[in-house]
Amino acid sequence: MAASGKIRVGFIGLNAPYPGAPTGTNWAAQAHLPYLRTSSKYEIVALQNSSAERAAKAVEAYGFDPEKVKAYGTPEDIANDPNIDLVVSSIRVDRHGGSIIPSIKANKDVFVEWPIEANYEKAKELTDLVRQHNVRNVVGLQGGYGAVATKVRSMIDNGDIGKVESSTFIGKARGGGIVSEHISYFVDRKVGGNLFTIGFGHAMEFITKGDPLQLRILERVANPA
Repeated sequence: MAASGKIRVGFIGLNAPYPGAPTGTNWAAQAHLPYLRTSSKYEIVALQNSSAERAAKAVEAYGFDPEKVKAYGTPEDIANDPNIDLVVSSIRVDRHGGSIIPSIKANKDVFVEWPIEANYEKAKELTDLVRQHNVRNVVGLQGGYGAVATKVRSMIDNGDIGKVESSTFIGKARGGGIVSEHISYFVDRKVGGNLFTIGFGHAMEFITKGDPLQLRILERVANPA
């Protein structure tokens, strides 16, 4: 931990925009950067991208001080930096494991976006590894802790609306029959991250907050491949 008392973060996936060519969803910049850079609890001390050069471009693009924020090109660089306490990975789903395994083995705490990995087997490997190394780990499922979910759960627990016998959730994936080229990996099942696995996982966490439940699911594909 830094002398300031803040948790020092190595951030994987915060990419500088490619001129004229959008890449991915830029989720790292949209969802995580605004909080991390203004938080009283965390301090970004390193960025890691596909190369040290790309990381250096991100340092410049987002206005970081290059004297204080290092630019790395491999997950091993992040893992080997003794001045990093927490590694945050916000990249394509099928690359999650490769981005954080070195840090887990280096006994660093890790945060990884949902879904954990491309499939159950790979996700279980990561789960077993963090248990083996006894590192603190967080998966980016947080809807159940939001204000709306917390209030509804409190009302149910207090019996404010009577006994809930069942509930119905209706969801619709955004988009249609055409997928933009820069997120074409969303339609590659092997990647593991798509509108269903991402959206369904977040929705179920929001509704159940991890509690066991019985499900009956009706799914309709409006735009078959």
